Amino acid sequence: MKIAIIILHYGHVATTKKCLQDLKSKIGDNQVILINNTQDNIVELTKIIANTKLINNPKNLGFAAGVNQGIKLALKDKSITYFFLMNNDLSIGFGSFAQLLLTFNKFETAGIVSPVLHHHNRFDWGGKYNKWSGMVKHKNWENKPKTIQSVAHVAGAAMLISRDLVDKIGFLDERFFLYFEDLDYCLRAKAAGFTTHINPDVVAEHATSASSNLFARTKYQWISHFKFVTKHLFRLAYPTAYLYDLIVYPFWLLRSVLR
Repeated sequence: MKIAIIILHYGHVATTKKCLQDLKSKIGDNQVILINNTQDNIVELTKIIANTKLINNPKNLGFAAGVNQGIKLALKDKSITYFFLMNNDLSIGFGSFAQLLLTFNKFETAGIVSPVLHHHNRFDWGGKYNKWSGMVKHKNWENKPKTIQSVAHVAGAAMLISRDLVDKIGFLDERFFLYFEDLDYCLRAKAAGFTTHINPDVVAEHATSASSNLFARTKYQWISHFKFVTKHLFRLAYPTAYLYDLIVYPFWLLRSVLR
């Protein structure tokens, strides 16, 4: 079983360089695909890990469109059966890709698996989806779980996807430029009969959106939430969900400007 590790470069070159340097000792026989969503010349970064493939984009295509390019390229290699979406501000703290793959052996319905994310001195156990607001609340604890957890949502920052799932439901929805594309994909996986899991045997250190500022993050969350609500929620939930778009997100956006 071979994994294509798809890393989207956006932000500081030094951040992506560190990501690749940290990954080098854990790569094994897996394939790295680097997506460049900037005008930076990052050819030198492909030399850190042997056989790294590089896709240069003329502009920032967004997260979903960028990683989809990597998945489509990886699909051409029949030996690749899994795709790991990895933020460039992420590093595998302990554990291995092989341990993540074991989750698929334990759960026949597994389509998506994530390591536990560690940020702000807390462990992210995955998200619980609220179908009335279209929002996800993540469980953040001082300790990581002891067993594999079945969850509604894991972050696209560290998402291992099976080829079977991609064959069944396709690629990430590129209408989401940034944010909510991961929740959308988890819900589509569930609708197709697949499950999503967190494996505590692997922990990834996450710098949390090092590639964008607070104003930009809030703006993209707002836009993507509106699209998500329109796509997924039932009509009775619209009043509750759109309160976020009419009141909560504008408040958060204003607060990001004043900070």
